[in-house]
Amino acid sequence: MDNNKEMLCKEIDSLTNELFGVSDYLLENPETAYQEFKACEYLSSILEKNGFTVEKGVGDVKTSFLARPLHCQPSRPMVALLAEYDALPKIGHGCGHNMIAAAGLGAAIALKRVLKDEAGGIAMVGTPAEEGGGGKALLAEAGIFEQMDAAMMFHPSSTTIAGKGMLGRIKFEVEFFGQTAHAAGTPDQGINALDAMIQLFNSVSALRQQVRADGRIHGIITHGGDAPNIIPDYTAALFYVRAGDREYRDELFERVKKCCEGASLATGTTYKVKVFPPILDPMKRNLALESAAAENLRALGIAIDKDNGRKGSSDMGNLSHYLPAVHPWIAISEPNIAGHTVEFREATISDRGRQTLINAAKMLAMTAYDFLTKPELQEQAARDFNS
Repeated sequence: MDNNKEMLCKEIDSLTNELFGVSDYLLENPETAYQEFKACEYLSSILEKNGFTVEKGVGDVKTSFLARPLHCQPSRPMVALLAEYDALPKIGHGCGHNMIAAAGLGAAIALKRVLKDEAGGIAMVGTPAEEGGGGKALLAEAGIFEQMDAAMMFHPSSTTIAGKGMLGRIKFEVEFFGQTAHAAGTPDQGINALDAMIQLFNSVSALRQQVRADGRIHGIITHGGDAPNIIPDYTAALFYVRAGDREYRDELFERVKKCCEGASLATGTTYKVKVFPPILDPMKRNLALESAAAENLRALGIAIDKDNGRKGSSDMGNLSHYLPAVHPWIAISEPNIAGHTVEFREATISDRGRQTLINAAKMLAMTAYDFLTKPELQEQAARDFNS
C-alpha cells in the first residue's frame, strides 16, 4: 500500500465516530423512496462542514444532491462516489443503505483531505430511491453524470465479492374490470374480475416452467374485492419481471401481457397494464474497476468469497450503461441472514457491520484514488465499458 493510500486509511480511521453517527442517524430516521428529506439535509450538512459545496435537488429529484470539494475546479478524470439512503417500508434499513451513505461520505472526505488542491476529480452524488424508484436512472437521464468518468459504491451483503451481475426489471400494475352482482342471488349477472386475476396468476405460474434460469416473474394482489357476497368488478396486482439482459426482460414482459389478455378473454373482463418507470437495466460489469476494488479489499485483509449466483435488481444497472461503474459487496453477516430483513438491518450496527463500514470507506477511497492517478486503469475501464 503506497503512502497516499495509507494516508487515506488514516483519515477514515479519524472519521470513525462521525461515520458511525451517520449510519445510526439514518437507521433511526428511515425514509422511503423520494421522501428522504432528512437524510438529504443531514448528509449535505456534514459534507458542507467538511469543505464541500452541495447542490440539492439536482436532476429535478428533490432529495438528491451533488457535492464537490470547495475551492477546487472540477477536473477530469472525475469519479462519482454514490450515496444511497432510502429505506424499505415497515422494516427500515433492512438493505443497509445507511451504511452505503456513510461509507461513500467517508471516502469523499478522506480523498479531499489527502488530495487537497488536486481534489477536483471528486464528486459525491446523493442518489435517492434505489428501492423501487430508480433515482440513479433519473439522474443519469438528466445529465448529472455527463462530466464524470466512473461511478463507485459498495453494498453490504452476507458475502464479499468485487462485483456481480444484476437483473433487469420492469415494474408494472395489472387491473381487471368486470361487473358487480350479488354472489348468491344473481351470480349470472356478474363479471368476476377476481376470477380474471386468479387466472392470470395461474397462467404466470405455468409460464415460469418455460423461462430461462435468469428469468423471474413475481407479483402480489393489491386489491382482490370488497366483500364475499359481491362479485368483484375490480382487481389489481403489482408485478415485477426480471431477466439478465434487456432483450429477454422485454420478451418476458410481452409474454406476461399475453397471459393478461388470455385471462381477460376467458372471463369476459377488460384489463389494463401500467408500467412504472424507470425500467431497470442489468448491470454492465467493468472488470478493470472490479479488479482494482478486489486488490484493495485484499490489501485491507479482506478475503473475496465465491459468488453464490444470487441476483437482484438495482438502478446501478442503468447507470452502468452511462459510464464505467463498480458495485462491490462486503459481508456484514453470515450467509444465512438475507437482505431485506430485520436481522440484516440490525447487522448494519453490529461489531462486524461497524468494521465493514470503515473497510468499505477505505476500499472506495483507495479504488477512486487508483482511478484518478493511474491512466492505465482509466484506459482499461473505458475499454471494458465500450466493449
